[in-house]
Amino acid sequence: MTGARRVVTPSGSDDHVINGVTTTSWEYADADTQHLTHNIHRYSGKFIPQIAARAISLLTKPGELVVDPYCGSGTTLVESALLGRRAVGVDLSPLAVLIARTKVTPVPTAKLDSLRRDLTSTLENLKSNEDMPLFRASSTESALSSQVQRDPRFNDKWFRKWFQPKVLEDLIAIDLAIGQVMDARLQDVARVAFSDILRKSSNAHSGYPNVMFDKNAPKRAKPVKPFLKTLARVCEMISSLEKADARWEGVRVDLGSATALPLEDCSVDAIVSHPPYIGSIPYAEYGALSLKWLGADPKELDKKLTGGRRQSPDVVERFRAGYDRMLLEASRVLRPGRHVFLMVGNPIVRGETVDLAAMTLELAERTGLQLAVRTERRGVNRRANKMGAEHLLFFRKIEHLRRSDPRAELSLATTEVSEVRSRQ
Repeated sequence: MTGARRVVTPSGSDDHVINGVTTTSWEYADADTQHLTHNIHRYSGKFIPQIAARAISLLTKPGELVVDPYCGSGTTLVESALLGRRAVGVDLSPLAVLIARTKVTPVPTAKLDSLRRDLTSTLENLKSNEDMPLFRASSTESALSSQVQRDPRFNDKWFRKWFQPKVLEDLIAIDLAIGQVMDARLQDVARVAFSDILRKSSNAHSGYPNVMFDKNAPKRAKPVKPFLKTLARVCEMISSLEKADARWEGVRVDLGSATALPLEDCSVDAIVSHPPYIGSIPYAEYGALSLKWLGADPKELDKKLTGGRRQSPDVVERFRAGYDRMLLEASRVLRPGRHVFLMVGNPIVRGETVDLAAMTLELAERTGLQLAVRTERRGVNRRANKMGAEHLLFFRKIEHLRRSDPRAELSLATTEVSEVRSRQ
C-alpha cells in the first residue's frame, strides 16, 4: 500500500472507510479501463473506472445518490449505475455532457441498427471517389447538397482553416444528416461518433495532444467511411448497456457549474470526483474542434472552466477560488456524516509545481469536511503521466458544524472570485 495515512475520527465512525482504503492497492496497473462504454470517445484526464467504483462501493449503498461535480466523460456515472446507485453528473462543457449522457443512455439494438442503416443509406455516395460530385441526382441527395452549399459553415473562415474543402463539405453533409435523426438518444450516439473523427479529419497537427494548426497538413481522407466505422463501434458499445445489470434510469447529466450544483441542501450521499488539473489539461483547447461543431465557443468556455485560461498569470489563484466554491457546494448538498472522495495530482503550472493535495486539504477543512483517510497511487496506467503520485483523499462532513452557514461562506468565496476578476 502506497502512503496510506489514517486520520483519527470520533467514535470509529469511519472505520469501514479507512479499512477499505488502506488494505488493498489502488494501482490497477493491469485493469481493463475500457469496459462497457468507457472508451466511447477520446477524453483527456479520465478517471480510472476501478477507482471510482471502489470509492462508490466504500461510501454508499445501493439506491443512494452519488454526485460528480466535474463529471467529464462520465466515468463516475457509469460505475454508479453498475453498482445500483443513483447519480448526477455536472459539467460546463457541452462535449463532456454529450459524451457522458450517451455513455449512460441505453438504446435498443434494433434502433441502433436502424440508425446505422439510415445514415449509411443517406451518406453512401459520399464514400465514392473524391473526383465525383458531392451527391448524385436523387431528390434527397440534391436537397442535402443544396443544404451544404447554404450552410454558414461552408464559407466560414474558422471551418475553412481547420478542414480542407472537400472534407468540410462531407462533414457538413454528415452533420446535417445527423440533425435529421428524430430520436434524441440516437442523435446523441451519432454525434459522439462524428465528434470522435473530427481530429483526424482536420488540419490539426497529429504530434500534439492540444489542437495545433499544421500548415503542412497532408491531404485528408474523405470522412464518411471513418464516420460509419466509428458509428458501428459506438453502437456496439451502446447496445451493451441493455445487457448490463445497472440502474441507468437513475442517472442524470446536467450542463452546469460545479460552483452552483442543481441539488437541494443535505440531499446527497456521496461526492466522488476527479477534479481538473488546473492548466495541465486544457479541456476547452483539447476539445475545440468538437465544441465548435456543437455550436459552442471554446474560448468562452475556457474562461468559465475551473483552471481555464492556463496561460494567464493568475490561473492558480482563479482555480483556487473556483475550487473553493465547489467544495462549499459539495458541503452544502452532502448529508451530514457522509463522504467526499477526490483524486488529485500535483500539476506543473507555468513551470511551478502546484501542491493540489495540500490546497484541497486546506480548503476542505474550512467547508466542514474533515479528512478521514488519504492514500496515494503512482498512476502507472495513465498515458504520459507527468504529475507523479496521485492523492486519494476521503473527507467526512462534520455532523454538527460550529461555524457560519455554508451559504455565507459561499458568499465570501463569490466575493473572492469577483476580486480576482477585477484584477485581471
